[in-house]
Amino acid sequence: MRRKILTKKRGTIWITLVFSMVFLIRIIYSEERENFNPKFSIKFSGGLNYITGGDINRHLKTYDTYLSEMTYYEGGETKRVHYLSNLEGELRWDISSKYALSVGIGYIHGENESYFEFRGPFPFQSTWESSQNYIIKSGIKTIPLELGIYYTLPLRSRINLLFDIGICYYFSKGSLYKQHWSSAYGGYFIIYTKEERYDLTANGLGCYGGAGFEFDIANNLALVLEIQGRYARINLKGKRTSSVWEAPWVEEEGNLYIGERDLMDKGYREHCPDLIISKSRPSGDEFQNIREAVLDLSGLSFKMGIRIKLF
Repeated sequence: MRRKILTKKRGTIWITLVFSMVFLIRIIYSEERENFNPKFSIKFSGGLNYITGGDINRHLKTYDTYLSEMTYYEGGETKRVHYLSNLEGELRWDISSKYALSVGIGYIHGENESYFEFRGPFPFQSTWESSQNYIIKSGIKTIPLELGIYYTLPLRSRINLLFDIGICYYFSKGSLYKQHWSSAYGGYFIIYTKEERYDLTANGLGCYGGAGFEFDIANNLALVLEIQGRYARINLKGKRTSSVWEAPWVEEEGNLYIGERDLMDKGYREHCPDLIISKSRPSGDEFQNIREAVLDLSGLSFKMGIRIKLF
C-alpha cells in the first residue's frame, strides 16, 4: 500500500512538472514570436559528477562496518562509486532573447576496485587461522535524455549568466563483483572461495537545475562553465550469479532488495549485510530490515564546454 501511494505521488509530481514546462514555453514563445527570430546552436561539454550512489554504495559501507568487527581485521575500506566522468551533447533552440529550449543526451560513468586482506578463522568457526582476501569492484553508468529550459541574463557585452531547469530520463546500469577467498601456507593452498556478480538496471525519471557563465570568444563560439544539481532515485533490478567453492554457478533474476541476512550456516556472523535478488519481497526469519534497493543519481556536476551557434 505504501509503495502504491509513493508511486502515485511521484507520478503526480512529474505530470505537474511537465505541464508547467509546456505552459511556460507557450507563454514565452507567444510574447516574442513576432519580434524574435529563433536561433539554433549545439553544445558539447564534459566534467565531473558527484552522486550519492544509493544502495550499492550503502551496501559496501555496511560491509566495511561488518568486516571491521572481525577479531583479526587489519583495516581497509571498500572504494565506493561517488565520482563519475560526464560527457554531454545538447541542441539548443533560442525561442526568445532570454529563453531557450534544449534537448540533450549524456554519458555518465564511474567505477572502483578494492582489495584488502586480514588474518583469522573467518569464515570458518574454528581456530585454524588463514589469510582472508577480498576483491570488490563496483560501477555505475547512465545515459540521461534531457529536456530543459534556459534563462539568459546578460552581464557584460560578451558575458552571460545562465540558469536552467529540466527533466530527464535515465537509462542506467549498476554492477557489483565480490570475490572472497581464504588461503593458508603463504597463499599456496586455497581452502575456500566465494564469488558474486550483480548486473543491474535502473531506468526512470529525474530532474535537474543549475547555473553557469557563458563567455563569447567569437561571433559564433562561446565557452560555457556550469554547475548542476540532479535528483533521481530509481529502483534497481537485474541478475545475480554466484558460486561457493567448487559448486555450480547459481543465477537469480528479479528486483534488488537490501537488508540483513542470517548466514551463520555458511560461516558468517549473524545478520550479515546482504543484497538479495528476488521476484517478490524476501520474507522469513533469516531476513531483517529488508527494503527495495535504489540507485540514487542525486548530486552535483561541474561541466565545461563550448557552444557553437548554427543559424
